[in-house]
Amino acid sequence: MPFYPYKAFMDDAFPFKIDIKNNEVLSGSIPHSHEYFQICYVIKGTCLHKVNGKTATLIKGDLFSIPPNFEHHIELIPNKHTEIAHIDFMPFLLDHSLQGLTDMTSFVDFAFIQPFVALNDRLLPKLNLSHEVQLDTERLIAEMLKELQQRKDGFTLIIKLNLQKLLVVAGREYAAYVDKTTENKHVQANRKYFEKALDFIKLNYNSELNLQEVASKAAMSPTYFSTMFKILNGRSFVEYVNDIRLEEAMKLLKQTNERIEDISYLTGFNHMSHFHRTFKKATNLTPAEYRKLSHVE
Repeated sequence: MPFYPYKAFMDDAFPFKIDIKNNEVLSGSIPHSHEYFQICYVIKGTCLHKVNGKTATLIKGDLFSIPPNFEHHIELIPNKHTEIAHIDFMPFLLDHSLQGLTDMTSFVDFAFIQPFVALNDRLLPKLNLSHEVQLDTERLIAEMLKELQQRKDGFTLIIKLNLQKLLVVAGREYAAYVDKTTENKHVQANRKYFEKALDFIKLNYNSELNLQEVASKAAMSPTYFSTMFKILNGRSFVEYVNDIRLEEAMKLLKQTNERIEDISYLTGFNHMSHFHRTFKKATNLTPAEYRKLSHVE
């Protein structure tokens, strides 16, 4: 299965791309995944969306999200013309704005949880927008296309603002949709699995933790869990675990007289060299220097 890295299609300084794809382009679609996040909107016509062996029929007004590392492809229906807007971007494009979006439960559910639930053969990852929101979405898409083509001063700011607005609108529409269906209980259940995985890390930071074990707590594959984890927490799984361990190590260095070697093992660092290296990288101090300065203060 092909995997597409973002640098093959986007400018590293501004990792964003938007295209309107028709039958001629879509006819070459094969199962694939990509490094970047993708939002798709059906402008015209109808086609099929294949996700993990399941099939959804797409019609005008459908909006669906494709998170990184998520296998899918479009399949055309004979004698049916289709146009789909593909909006591709790397999450770091939005920087702190994405962290604000991930505080929106409805956005997280639509963008990350619902597609994952589809992998478990329960749901299909799409949302049909109301007529009014379809018009708003099409205006946002048209403006992003225009700005990217003309590249006038400030075009990146306008694109980011429109992209953020589109993602917020999608979250709101999804919240309104699930209120009317039984779908919400499945999404909530999977969200709780993910939250349980975070709690497991916090309770077991001083033990040997590996990605596969923690991902299993979230009922996710390690690849999908890792991708989702980094986007929602702003740090990789390893960085997150190390930060928790370092925070606890700093407390022990400051508040106790435990030996540094013992503190290393108590906080989950099984090798002194790794503890020293990680601690100094984070603080620019060795554990001994940190303890000495803390006591002076």
